[in-house]
Amino acid sequence: MVASSALIRASISSATLTQSDTDNMKIKILATLLFSISLAGCFKTTEDDRFNAKDAWQVLESVLKQQYAYIDRPDFNAQKVFNEFQIRASEASTRQEFADISQMFLRHFLDPHLNLGPYDENDFSVFPTGSDIRAIYKHNEFIIEDVKADGAADLANIRPGAEVVTIDNLPVKEAVEKVFGRQFEQLSLQQINYGVNISLGGYRNRERTISLKHQGELKTYHLAASYDSINAIAKGPTLTYQELDGLGYIRFNNSLGNSDTVNAFKEAITALSETSALIIDLRNTPSGGNTAVAEPILGHFVDKKTVYQLYQRQEQGRSYKDADMEKAYAEPNAPHYTKPFVVLAGRWTGSMGEGMTIGLDAIGAVTVIGAPMADLLGGIKTVKLAKSDTWLELGFERLYHVNNTYREDFEPDVMISPADRDSNGNDPALSMAQKILNESLMGSM
Repeated sequence: MVASSALIRASISSATLTQSDTDNMKIKILATLLFSISLAGCFKTTEDDRFNAKDAWQVLESVLKQQYAYIDRPDFNAQKVFNEFQIRASEASTRQEFADISQMFLRHFLDPHLNLGPYDENDFSVFPTGSDIRAIYKHNEFIIEDVKADGAADLANIRPGAEVVTIDNLPVKEAVEKVFGRQFEQLSLQQINYGVNISLGGYRNRERTISLKHQGELKTYHLAASYDSINAIAKGPTLTYQELDGLGYIRFNNSLGNSDTVNAFKEAITALSETSALIIDLRNTPSGGNTAVAEPILGHFVDKKTVYQLYQRQEQGRSYKDADMEKAYAEPNAPHYTKPFVVLAGRWTGSMGEGMTIGLDAIGAVTVIGAPMADLLGGIKTVKLAKSDTWLELGFERLYHVNNTYREDFEPDVMISPADRDSNGNDPALSMAQKILNESLMGSM
């Protein structure tokens, strides 16, 4: 109900009124206005009043079941989790509450590519970009397994082998429960491991407080927000390269989505052309990238159009299983590199970094060295979700190695854990790469 101008229009000439009459008239007009505004407020309908959580859930469930290429993974009972969270999400009273519950629901799929936004300051950092510690649950303890090179945890001298006691002042089991919105005892080991690593990454752009026990000593660390080091890297070179005792070494700086990386790589292999072999380090690619950057780089290692990856697309009303198997190609790109090369991969090799790893393996790498990769599933797209003012990022392309195995099942030929930093702060994967290449080169002489 809106106040009409007719209610406040005065037709009496002010010339015939005393000052007292004029004041009384002003008071009456003001009272009428306030009463009208008050009535309008009583009938006002807010956005959240119009929000229907059941409708919003139906949209989310429909999009996932029709367009997510990993909905039917054999190791995960998706329908069971759908049934549980349908009740919770459908009872949400606001859009924000619905988004928070939906995010907890999606984490059960253990897919870092499966995300719902928009994000706010109370959301966890996106994993694995917002991550610099890898921990696992073993014998009722949370043990650090690896530490990301040059991240805040590495700079604080946190090392593998330490036990995580608290995360942001919460016992670790409680911290994991916050990730999933379920009791710790209800979670699988895979979910527990996934949850603790999301929790260790902290909340978006917030400092973290982590207590660790190592060799009987309890120590608390105050770490910068996990995004800080990634943001700092973005201001520097897209990659770095150097000669290491006759071997070329190129490390990507989370830059597979930056078109400048293509020319930077060409510059690097040209500068390293006199070295006897090459080490390609993809361990710092947690944010992934795109094929427009990856394919020209792969092209330096082929002399003809070459398949480096296979994929199938999930579409509405058609499962990826019924889709044609398609091929992704690398075209030759000068200069052509003909010498031996190895690839380093690990816990912070994500998405397009994983695609490049299996691609380089397919087109002739001597070997792949490191730890299992981040398992960001598929090629992704973003879908705007009606009814909830949210968006869903999901894998609609299922990706394969050229040998027809799933990309997420690929593991390095030479497994090393930790792969980034060992207990002494050294780089075990790089040392292994130098050893393998030197032995290979000696054997070919």
